[in-house]
Amino acid sequence: MGRSSLNLLIPARFLLTVGHLVSVLTMVHTRKENLSSAVSADPKDAQKEFMMAYAICLVCFAVDVLGILMGTSLFFPKANLLQIICHFVGSCFITSMITQSWQYQYIWFSIATCNIPCALCEVSILIGTFALKVVVF
Repeated sequence: MGRSSLNLLIPARFLLTVGHLVSVLTMVHTRKENLSSAVSADPKDAQKEFMMAYAICLVCFAVDVLGILMGTSLFFPKANLLQIICHFVGSCFITSMITQSWQYQYIWFSIATCNIPCALCEVSILIGTFALKVVVF
């Protein structure tokens, strides 16, 4: 990848991460529709499961933002590309979930395919850089 593509990946990664975060934060305000569309025996269990999924999302975003602000993974094009793809797909998925009032259980699919891989990539780069000193920073 040339220098110009690296200059495009970093802002795209930041914008898509923030866009995905905004869509997840918006989902909290529309959770009643998502919770009521699900067939659940106990609404309190559904609310608890949704809030647990929401907390996991926020932890993964905290790791992503930490990686962006520390700058450890900014100059890894493959990590940036993974982040861009995952956050684009995740924001599209969450936005569809909000607008079409899908069941709240679908958030787990978004977490498993979009949030956790990004967080694991960030954590592995952070561990490789600071703990193992394998990745030269």
